Amino acid sequence: MSFQTTCHNILTASSEAREHKTISKVFDVLLILLVVINVAAMMLETVPQVANVWSYELHLIEIVSVILFTVEYALRVYSSAEAPIHHDKTRDGLSAGQKRWRYMKSPMAIIDLMAILPFYLSVFIAFDLRILRVFRVLRILKIGRYSRSMQTLVTVIRNESHSLLAAISVLLLFTVIAATCIYYIEHHAQPEVFSSIPASLWWALVTLTTVGYGDAVPITPLGKIFGGFITIMGICFYALPAGILSSSYTSQMQLRRDRFEDTVRTALDDGRLSEHDIGHIEHVRALLDLDEEEARLIVRLLQHHHSVAKTPTNETPEK
Repeated sequence: MSFQTTCHNILTASSEAREHKTISKVFDVLLILLVVINVAAMMLETVPQVANVWSYELHLIEIVSVILFTVEYALRVYSSAEAPIHHDKTRDGLSAGQKRWRYMKSPMAIIDLMAILPFYLSVFIAFDLRILRVFRVLRILKIGRYSRSMQTLVTVIRNESHSLLAAISVLLLFTVIAATCIYYIEHHAQPEVFSSIPASLWWALVTLTTVGYGDAVPITPLGKIFGGFITIMGICFYALPAGILSSSYTSQMQLRRDRFEDTVRTALDDGRLSEHDIGHIEHVRALLDLDEEEARLIVRLLQHHHSVAKTPTNETPEK
């Protein structure tokens, strides 16, 4: 097995090479710890008392983290040439360079690059780029690579992108309408608070989301009535995205359970579960990120149904 293939199997936890499964898990845990330590150090840098005393140590953590993140990014780009493309067979003929470029354009690769790019820009470019340090917080998004729950959420958002876009468009339209109405209602009574429709957008957003900071409130009777109406409508409208995500997330989890059940049924075709079948079922359970107790319950129920189906029924002989 080549070094490139080994790197791909370890970095992506490839199911094709189970001999690297333990190493891949250890690597994931170490990367998660590195991300947590780096983000914690970034936060502590903003505390004057800590930064004055531990500035050298915090800077050392930053340098070591950037070096390790850079090595990880380079290895991921290098080994991406080994990545199979199952969903589009017409692209199986891509060259190694085309596969690497395809990976570099992926969302997670861009996050990895943005996590280390500000450091190098600040080193090699003379003018002040402190504003780019805000991108260091993107390193926390790297944890999403190792969390199947985060990956499921990303899948849900991708699948429901059209529905979410439609719901957000309705929310934005309703927010603009609310800001326009409250401007004409309250402008003469509070010209400094509702000075323009853009300034009134803040009130509309805060009211529709039912946050209610209290920095801008209507004082006229009509304004109060309209504000109450907007608050009630906000409860209805702003629940739409949450409902879409919740429904799709539930469907994704049910789809995973169905796939696991299909795997168990296939393994039970010969009437029993061999050691190989049990290992394969456990591997599928881990890939689908199902709870162990829930998976055992599914296996027991399917085994019971299979045994009942195989048991011959006692028929009463005809007289």
